[in-house]
Amino acid sequence: MACLAVYLMFGSAIECTGLLAKHELKFPAAPGLMGCLGIMVAALIPMLWPIGGAAYPPDCLLGELGWPLTATACALLGCFIWFMRHYTANSNAMLQAMVAGWVAAYFGISFSFWLALRLIGDSGWGLTLAVGMIVITKFSDAGAYFAGRSLGRTNLCPQVSPGKTVEGLCGGIITAIIAAIIYFDWFASSLFGGDRVSVDWFGCAIMGIGLTLAGLVGDLSQSMVKREVGAKDSGRLLPGLGGLWDVTDSLLPAGVVGYILVVAGIVSGPGQ
Repeated sequence: MACLAVYLMFGSAIECTGLLAKHELKFPAAPGLMGCLGIMVAALIPMLWPIGGAAYPPDCLLGELGWPLTATACALLGCFIWFMRHYTANSNAMLQAMVAGWVAAYFGISFSFWLALRLIGDSGWGLTLAVGMIVITKFSDAGAYFAGRSLGRTNLCPQVSPGKTVEGLCGGIITAIIAAIIYFDWFASSLFGGDRVSVDWFGCAIMGIGLTLAGLVGDLSQSMVKREVGAKDSGRLLPGLGGLWDVTDSLLPAGVVGYILVVAGIVSGPGQ
């Protein structure tokens, strides 16, 4: 799953930098992608540690997320250093450094939280959590789409995405809550046993709302980039579906929110 996540997230970063290269400012891809890759590699350290013959130390001061967070700080600094080489007054170097840092942090940190979510608990609980967050987020996308098409009247953010409506957002939230109840309260409880999975309907409601809003922010963020460069699809790395980022746009921030919800105890399972 880690290999698939690397492909999806780093591929999405490649598509994002490809779009930014079409902007009139011609944002370079290299610093953002190098920083993103560095953050992803750092996030994999706890998973790859046992290859050396020893288990990852539970008392490590960096924990699991400390590695990618440290790499993020280095990546942000590195993006500015990259543009210092050819800096001239009144140039766009500062803006380019900030955009490159955003690319590195956004895609790299999102990958890190998805990986951290996957590593929670034992007996496959982390995988169940990751799949559940994906299912809920994508069902929310579908619910928002159909509710918006049939009931949408009030534009949500017309300058960024004219098709997004308040009614669609409400439909997405309702669909996400139903999906969360079915997946965690019924499916996961049956899979692991009701005494090992702790979740209630209020928790499912919080989960549905949080993942829907996170997915919306991710979707609108991608729409802003595409609108800036006049692109319809994010790329061609996923033929037939537009691009990788067109698929992962809502999932990127959803992993961060999903991890926070699990750590907050909204849902818990074996070994957590």
